[in-house]
Amino acid sequence: MGISLSGVGSGFDWQTTLEQLQQVEEEQYIQPLQDQKERQEDVLSAWNTVSTKLSDLLNAVQDMDGSDAFDLFSASLTSSSSVDPESLLSVSVGSGAAAGRFDIQVTNLAKAEKLQSASVSSASADAGWTGTITIEGNDITLDGKSLNDLRYEINTLNTGTSATGVMAAVLKVSDSDYRLILTSEEEGAAGIEFTDAPGDYFSILQAGEDAAFTVDGIAMTRSSNTITDAIEGVTLQLRGEDSATTVSVDISRDEQAVQDKVQGFVDAYNGVMEYINQQFQYNSVSQEAGGVLFGDAQLRSIKSRLQTTLLNEQMFDYGITFSNEGTLEFDADEFTQALSQDHAGTVSKFNSLAQSLQSVLDTMTDSVDGTVPNKIQSVEDQIDSLDDRVQTMEDRIDAEMERLKAQFIAMDSAMNEMNAQMSSLSQLFASFSS
Repeated sequence: MGISLSGVGSGFDWQTTLEQLQQVEEEQYIQPLQDQKERQEDVLSAWNTVSTKLSDLLNAVQDMDGSDAFDLFSASLTSSSSVDPESLLSVSVGSGAAAGRFDIQVTNLAKAEKLQSASVSSASADAGWTGTITIEGNDITLDGKSLNDLRYEINTLNTGTSATGVMAAVLKVSDSDYRLILTSEEEGAAGIEFTDAPGDYFSILQAGEDAAFTVDGIAMTRSSNTITDAIEGVTLQLRGEDSATTVSVDISRDEQAVQDKVQGFVDAYNGVMEYINQQFQYNSVSQEAGGVLFGDAQLRSIKSRLQTTLLNEQMFDYGITFSNEGTLEFDADEFTQALSQDHAGTVSKFNSLAQSLQSVLDTMTDSVDGTVPNKIQSVEDQIDSLDDRVQTMEDRIDAEMERLKAQFIAMDSAMNEMNAQMSSLSQLFASFSS
């Protein structure tokens, strides 16, 4: 665009006038669209919050579904001696466990096999070895290679989908004593599948060993110190050896964990209801709504359907009641009493509640045709449409300003030419009079 000087011919500062006119046009036509967009962005943020809270509730509901949903157990350890039981054994309890007591002795920890090479005087110079070693079916030539070279090659073989499971490291014993150490990544007597070169450069530093232990006097061995298949649903982590010490493992129902699970559901449900209640609040003094979703019919429907589902399940005898605000209150003692008096019946009741709520929540949260995702998509479409309208209006105003600018420039040019003609005429008349 060329450079133009406003009002050179006419003396009228039309550039300032155009800027003021553009500002008026933008305030009249663009600002209302931007205000609408800002409100829709607030609406979108609110619906995203609803979506997150409903997803949290769905996760909590799914966590209560299933016949084993409340089969939560914890383990306690005691030692037959002064030895700390956790220095010998740790226990974690998962799905499929049952109450019980087990006496365990750890007589041997599983160990990973280690091989050491013959000593050489440098890690970076040619080790002077010849021939080929084989590690887990992979041949490695020794000729002309240093310990560092071999370490790199062996560790490279221990990568990718066909990793050997053998690690290599260089050990500096002294300034003139370096050795290559090969270590199996897995514990157990199987060790490393290894074939030495004719020079017999490697020897066993530590033999691979299986773990040995007893459960209630029954001897067992495993290739790892992590035992997942001795007691169903229980993982034993062997940590130390002491054949003279018996660790007693008591597995019992974890009432606190069960209560926490139900409390987690109550908290997630209340998170949804409290947010909806906040949106629907109205301050009659300031005449302000609590949120941008005030009075939204779909949000009101979500609240109603969740409350109706809970009311229909009649959970009052299981420690779950409604407050005046429509949120839930949880009596852990009443719940625990119901669970102890009729465990199967209580689990069945909560399973029924979970399945009913999940059915309702699926219609709200389903990514394809759920109420909330569809609402979010609708608001996003409105925001995109407002962006398009703002761009169209900006283009129209810019075009109008360019049109007016061209007219003012033409006016300035005409006035300039007319002024020049008048000046010429004045000079001509002046010459006649002289």
